[in-house]
Amino acid sequence: MRALRFLAGLAVALLVHLVGVRLWPQFTLAVDVFLVIVVFAGLDGDALAGLLAGVAAGAVQDTLTGGVYGLYGLADTIVGYLAARLAQRVVIQRATGVMLLFLAAAAAQQAILVALALVLFADPALPGLLWVLLKCGTAAVLGLGLFLARGQWRARYDSWRRSRTARLHWG
Repeated sequence: MRALRFLAGLAVALLVHLVGVRLWPQFTLAVDVFLVIVVFAGLDGDALAGLLAGVAAGAVQDTLTGGVYGLYGLADTIVGYLAARLAQRVVIQRATGVMLLFLAAAAAQQAILVALALVLFADPALPGLLWVLLKCGTAAVLGLGLFLARGQWRARYDSWRRSRTARLHWG
């Protein structure tokens, strides 16, 4: 079930990415929907799931960006693993904690990408600081919004299930 949720999220992220790039060519500089999916997979606290989510989402993102293959794959793998390990050690249930996790994950991903670019390339084309800050902010806002929406959906589903079960027992 968790794998199906991740694959559905990856498909939606792919669709959002393709539409966003079509509407605004600088979309990838400001928004990273794949990172949001990776951190969500890590929020469950399963390190292997976070690691595999990072590999899958990073491979898809590397394929779409047209840059050096493997940069986003490595960065997202590390971020997914670290998010899962953090979720194992710290109970992250409040909106502020979730937002900080997404912000930290985006900052870590950008730091890893910059470090890899500096090591691998003689004259790397690094993103501007404003783009990095914008990408971190959008990841935090998107992650928080999806986290809150997921919480509301779960509450509605649980309420529906309880009322359905009560009707079955008394009906």
